[in-house]
Amino acid sequence: MNVPAIIFILFLFALLMAFFSQDKFDYFPVALIIGTTAVISMLAFTDVEEAEIIGFINFDTLIFIFAMQIIIYFAVSDRVLEYTAIKLVHITKGNNRLFFYLICLFTGIIVAFIEDLTLSLILVPLIYRTCRVLKIPAGTYMMGMTITINIGAILTPISSLKNLIIGKEFGWGFGEYFANMGILFIITLLLTIFLIDRFILKKEEKPTERNKKILLEILEPEIVIENKKFFFMTIFIILTTFVFMIIGVKPALAAIISAAFLLLIHSKNTNFSDLKDDISLRIIIIFAILFILANSLSRFGFSDLIATGLVNLSNNNIYLAVLIVLCLSTLLSAFLAGTPVTIILLPIFSALIGQGFFPNPIIIAFIAGVNLAGNFLPQGSACDLLTLSLAKKYNVVNLNYKRLLKTGALFASIHFLLILGYTMLYTLFLS
Repeated sequence: MNVPAIIFILFLFALLMAFFSQDKFDYFPVALIIGTTAVISMLAFTDVEEAEIIGFINFDTLIFIFAMQIIIYFAVSDRVLEYTAIKLVHITKGNNRLFFYLICLFTGIIVAFIEDLTLSLILVPLIYRTCRVLKIPAGTYMMGMTITINIGAILTPISSLKNLIIGKEFGWGFGEYFANMGILFIITLLLTIFLIDRFILKKEEKPTERNKKILLEILEPEIVIENKKFFFMTIFIILTTFVFMIIGVKPALAAIISAAFLLLIHSKNTNFSDLKDDISLRIIIIFAILFILANSLSRFGFSDLIATGLVNLSNNNIYLAVLIVLCLSTLLSAFLAGTPVTIILLPIFSALIGQGFFPNPIIIAFIAGVNLAGNFLPQGSACDLLTLSLAKKYNVVNLNYKRLLKTGALFASIHFLLILGYTMLYTLFLS
């Protein structure tokens, strides 16, 4: 164990997290300095070699991030997501409760395959316009959407970078996620929608029949389709991508091939340079730095040290170990961005499982904790912050930080108890 190296890397990691978790100062230059400092220091003062540092980086995850940004760009530009969302609104025929249920169900399911911020950017304006036509306040519908987004994130290995990283570490693909997280997802999603409807939405203003008719006249899903050829080809490629992922093709491979096909199909109208504002290389570099820092800690013995401490704390009790994992991942993710928290905790929990514990309930607690903790504090979820900023932009009267904090924390507490009960029962019957 290299104690000085561990202390130095922990300092750099804490410094990066301090800048990463705020929005007043551009964290990217600081991240570059921290990453460069870490690499140079390890090469100069430790026995770590260049090839080993490169091996710290999870390139599959970085390729997936890059490719999915291209896929989402064409899904948005060809209006695939917008058409689907408007079609759902049209199906409700202006029934506000059915509208709420469909939006939340759609959000909870589709976010398992599409990045949450993109989904919010499409749904929040649609919810606002729909509620404005119906002359009802939009806040509860937006709040339901952002709470269920965090629920949907637990269902698949590609719903978030957190899941992708965890899935790669423990060998969990779509089958393992569906088998282990499916029941928890269904119970949590349906119970959340029901409780919001029963105790909040039911007491709110309902639209008039006249306003329902106006909505149906205004919203025509087919209007948003600009090019039917690109629209249907993009749908086919996206669906094929997910099918290949589900049957076992590596997400990074399936995504990069699909991104290449989309670029080829749209090549006459869209060059790769046209995507430069929608492809964030910054985030890819940031995650490369995070992987280097986290895996260097593991290399220097920090993860094994903490894992051994957790084993001693749990007294080799699997139930206590699951509780510790759930509490630790939830607590950190409530205050910090979930993906960096996942990267720093991953080698620790991996080492914990390596001590001989039954892995599945620990992995379930880890996945659920880092995803659902975003509902505790709005600043713990980028999607929550985006929804609040858009609500402020549209002057939504019944959604602000205080209301989302109060309601989100209540449901996050309910979700925590559901996760705890589920993992305990899982451990009891299957360990």
